[in-house]
This record gives sequence, structure tokens and C-alpha cells, in this order.
Amino acid sequence: MGLGALGCAGVGVLTGVLTGSSGIGAGAGAGCMALATVAILSYHSSQTRTASQDQQLYGYTTPVNGTEVKIRDAIASPKTVKAGDTVKLGLDYSVIAANGTQDVNVEEIMVLKKDGKELKPLSARTIKRPLGGSGSEVDFAVPSKMPPGTYVIENKVKTGTSYDVRDAVLIITG
Repeated sequence: MGLGALGCAGVGVLTGVLTGSSGIGAGAGAGCMALATVAILSYHSSQTRTASQDQQLYGYTTPVNGTEVKIRDAIASPKTVKAGDTVKLGLDYSVIAANGTQDVNVEEIMVLKKDGKELKPLSARTIKRPLGGSGSEVDFAVPSKMPPGTYVIENKVKTGTSYDVRDAVLIITG
């Protein structure tokens, strides 16, 4: 048995003991194993707006001294899926920096959560971004045994000390 399976078996046993229900414990262990199979199918990124287009669109009027990032939108599409379906996570954000800066290293992080608890990192990468608007799309396959429920994908972009977080909701039906 692999370490992941042993860990998920532990989750199931602990959940069963804490709740007094072997059925709930078995469900928790199975859900843990389902999450172990979440797979990123593709990642695509692009510049969506120039710095001047971003400035005009969002009304930036004063230059900044440092570097800043701001998420404009984060979505899961479709929002409601069945286990086994593919979901596209979309992220749109702006990168702002002092005059003379050409591009900035931005860390993009997507984490799957349920009930406020982190279940699994979906994607984490650092990418060099030009100033202006940037977009990322990540496709991932929902495991066929993923338990139904409402999940949150926490999207975070970070550069230096500036960061922004925006959630996208994903509903898995039975």
C-alpha cells in the first residue's frame, strides 16, 4: 500500500472514531483517495491587456512605487459538474509596477478547499508577466470518485509583498 493510501486510511479511521460512525469514516477515507487523483490536464497563460489598457480600464492615475498585483476575476467553468468531468479554472489579474519596469515574476497558486480546509494544491507556478492584464487557464479532471458537495478553489497571485486572493466556487453533483 502506498503512503498516500495509508494516509487516507488514517483519515478515514480518525474521522470514524471522532464521529462514532464507520460509514462517515469510510466516506472520508474514500474522498481522500479520490482527491489524490486530481490531475492537471493543461495550463495556458497570456497577456490579456497592455499596461495602458489596464490603466484606462481600471482608472489607475498615480504611479506606484513598488509592484502590485490585483485579481480581477476567478472562475470555475462550468461551475456545476459531475465527478469525472473536466473543469476550466480561469484567472484574470493585473500587474502594476513603477515606471521603467518591464516585467515581474508573479506566483500563481490554486488550492482546492472544502469547509475552509485545504484539500489539495491544484497548481502553483511562478511566471514572468509583463505589466498590464494577465490571464491563466488550468484544466483539471474531477476524480470519478470525488464526493458530491460545494468546493472552493482559492486563487492567489503574489509578487514581492503584494498579493491578492479570490475564490471560485465549484459544485460537484452525485
